[in-house]
Amino acid sequence: MTNYQLWTGTYTQGEPRDGIYRLGFDGKNLSVLESWGGLTDPSYLQPVGDKVYAVEELSEGGSIIELSPGKKEYRRWTLPGSGYCHVTALGNLLYASGYSGGCLAGFDLGTERLCEFIEHEGRGTDQKRQERAHIHSARPTPDGVGLFVADLGLDKLFQYRVGPGGRLAPHEGQPFVRVAPGQGPRHFAYHPSGRFLYLVTEMGQTLRTYCYDSGSSALEFLNEYPLYETAPAPGDTAADVQLDPAGRFIYASVRGSDRIFRYKVTADPGTLEPAGSFSSGGKYPRSISISPDGRYLAAANQLSGKVAVFELGPGIPAGGAAKLQIPGAVCVKWAGNK
Repeated sequence: MTNYQLWTGTYTQGEPRDGIYRLGFDGKNLSVLESWGGLTDPSYLQPVGDKVYAVEELSEGGSIIELSPGKKEYRRWTLPGSGYCHVTALGNLLYASGYSGGCLAGFDLGTERLCEFIEHEGRGTDQKRQERAHIHSARPTPDGVGLFVADLGLDKLFQYRVGPGGRLAPHEGQPFVRVAPGQGPRHFAYHPSGRFLYLVTEMGQTLRTYCYDSGSSALEFLNEYPLYETAPAPGDTAADVQLDPAGRFIYASVRGSDRIFRYKVTADPGTLEPAGSFSSGGKYPRSISISPDGRYLAAANQLSGKVAVFELGPGIPAGGAAKLQIPGAVCVKWAGNK
């Protein structure tokens, strides 16, 4: 039996409890291998080699945490801005997305210094959710020459070129693509070929497909698919999206109805076919992650404080292969995942 490891980040909510957990999974049971305390709302994690980086989601200021398995000590670097809820890696560079601050911070691990800081300006059409810019996530382009940045508040997916020292410049040909007003772009994933991007909109509850041209680094919108059965339920919001390593199925989580929707990727990866949905195994699935071998999907259910693991196959998972209580679980990553 293969032994797996997962990382889980949480909202500590001001309570004196551990914030990051390393879990073990043997195919049947989940267990806590070790945990780290003294952290405030480490809500997103990014494994890089033998280390894990996290952002603390603070209302004022921000920080990046670096920790390693088997070591209780960790390092912390402060960031300008606020509300960091996502971090991604590009070589020796980290880019952290600040939701409440509408900002993007670049950090050079080699020099251990801030290398970039960008603040978006403007607002969207939803007066409650889009009163200002809200950067929710960023990821390197498939060819590694740039960075896509999802701004929920502005209904735009921005693209930046990465220059010397990690500095960013707007893409000269296509600085951004728009989504429909009020939809709120949140997270996105790539097809293994690197030619297609799949974007989840939080308030729109849609899954949008794009073709990525590596020559021009431009995105072309292709199709849009619903993340609901018949109509959006009041209060539901889409959260995360993941593609299995073989590029056969896409999974997206929806909070409120607490379901994970599955789409089959056709021979034309920009075209999807509905393939059902299943319970997330808890309440409010903020994060999902697929094991590197494609056998299992893990979900972090925030409100029920539960990590659930499902075995994937040709059909819809009948139930969780394992569940474990982790208070305030909001991020889950399999070791070895990007």
